[in-house]
Amino acid sequence: MKYLVIPDSFKGSMTAKTVCGVLTERILAADPAAAVSAYPAFDGGEGSAECLTEIYGGRMIRVSATNATGRRVPSTFGMKDGTAFLAVADTSGLPGTKIRNPFVTTTRGLGEQIAEAIALGAKKIVIGLGGSSTNDGGAGAAVALGAVFRDEAGEPFLPTGGTLGRIASVDVTELKKRIAGVSFTALCDVKNPLTGENGCSFVYAKQKGARSRKKRAELDDYMRHFAEVTAFLGASPDYPGSGAAGGLGYFVRAFLAGELVSGSDFFLDAIGFDERVKDVDYVLCGEGKFDATSGQGKICGRIIGRAQAAGKPVVVFCGAKDKAPAPVGTTVCTINDDSLSLEENFARSRENLAKAADALLPDLLSRR
Repeated sequence: MKYLVIPDSFKGSMTAKTVCGVLTERILAADPAAAVSAYPAFDGGEGSAECLTEIYGGRMIRVSATNATGRRVPSTFGMKDGTAFLAVADTSGLPGTKIRNPFVTTTRGLGEQIAEAIALGAKKIVIGLGGSSTNDGGAGAAVALGAVFRDEAGEPFLPTGGTLGRIASVDVTELKKRIAGVSFTALCDVKNPLTGENGCSFVYAKQKGARSRKKRAELDDYMRHFAEVTAFLGASPDYPGSGAAGGLGYFVRAFLAGELVSGSDFFLDAIGFDERVKDVDYVLCGEGKFDATSGQGKICGRIIGRAQAAGKPVVVFCGAKDKAPAPVGTTVCTINDDSLSLEENFARSRENLAKAADALLPDLLSRR
């Protein structure tokens, strides 16, 4: 039998590459003659740059960059010929941010990576927008690329989510010079606008540390001001996806004149999913929690939709799921042990996944 294994990460417990390894191992243990093609999946979040670099046969570049809280740290991005692959999660990702506070976190590191990529000859830059800890509208990245933000006293400063309201003027002259001749594509699967009840501050800032509605409303007010003082750049804050990654979707369109595309579809097109799926018996994917949001642009939902179109059955492995019925042609298999705490399940995630696969695979084999 032929299997196409394309799991997302199980956030907090297993990377997508780890899930690929476990599932491939258990498939071959159950069916030694099986043909397995495995790809760690992403939709623009953590691991995006590394996965794309591997798919296209590029190399990872190591540089120093500013992390979300202002410290210089080692970072990486990918290069293949004149294309660079970056992910905001590498420098400003939520899991690696020790101080969760969207009032102070910055995207400056992303801008530094963009500058490094351009210095190395990149003419096309692909940026994964998922998993950020920031809410600065990309102002930090803009500063790293030469933009100047000044306060009422005319003093330049580095705006963060909590100081966007201080911006009195914006000069992008140097930034435009530095990015001239470079095209930008951002990968994101959210459709949120920049501001308002569905904007980045109200929807995503809570998980980044803004616990109270009052704090989120304050961030939204600052972001509205940011949109007003940058309106001369010609990008609408209401454009779907502008609120991705704390406003980085807006930054890409306004400051970089780039485009926003589905990270899930970009990945699936990159591996030639529609052709590959024609020649397999089963598609195996997975994510930490499979629920109603999985079909709203997330990678598992996109995999299921494309597999259904090709008439291929899908197995979804997940830590937990809601009570909604599984999509047509899809088997949903939870791996968590209900007798254990969430922390214990995280610690045993590899073991749990292996057990779940061992229990399910004989049934799949019996159907051939």
